[in-house]
Amino acid sequence: MSLYGNRRIPAAIILLLIGVVFAFFKGLDVGSIVSGVGLSLPLFNVPSLEGMLKGGLQLALPQLPLSLANSVIATSLLVRDFFPERNDVNVKKIGVTYGIMNIVSPFFSGIPVCHGAGGMAGHYRFGARTGGSVIIYGCIYLILGLAFASVVEEVTRLFPFPILGVLLFFEGFALLQLVRDVQQQTGEFYIAILVGAIIIGLPYGYLIGLVAGAILYRLTRTGKLKLSQI
Repeated sequence: MSLYGNRRIPAAIILLLIGVVFAFFKGLDVGSIVSGVGLSLPLFNVPSLEGMLKGGLQLALPQLPLSLANSVIATSLLVRDFFPERNDVNVKKIGVTYGIMNIVSPFFSGIPVCHGAGGMAGHYRFGARTGGSVIIYGCIYLILGLAFASVVEEVTRLFPFPILGVLLFFEGFALLQLVRDVQQQTGEFYIAILVGAIIIGLPYGYLIGLVAGAILYRLTRTGKLKLSQI
């Protein structure tokens, strides 16, 4: 906790080193990792029409509310909060890059990817202030994918779940702190709390929360609903 937000000694690096040490004590099979190192290039793949229809209906549509809210809108708002001088990073640019990534990825046997407000908040709160942190992060994944693909399951043991849980906790805490921005705006604060409760407590909560939050916000902005008087 004392290193939280420290830019000279990033807490995430310390946690990662602790995870590596913990993995060795838990019997990490270093020999199998070393023997499994080798170049593995991604396979070119042309998705079938059936696969695209199935993926679109079963994966893309259910994911759409979360992707729009978290990967595009929330990420754009976080950029505004953390880097107010970067007003060129807007919803349109984030949405376009998000779409391009997911169009290209299937042709190389990839999985769906996104930006994510939680990841950005985590990077920032653990000390990152430039795009260099994301470049380092991406290079690590490139090395893992190209050189350790055959033993990736063993490599992931270098990062135990308890350590991952700590990082995710502080990511969530960083996002929770941003609620303070709307504390003085009673109507928006109520909407934020209500949407959060819907997301947690209802089936299809992300979709319902997104629609309900948008409607309530619109009603309060037009003066048809006065949440501040509740």
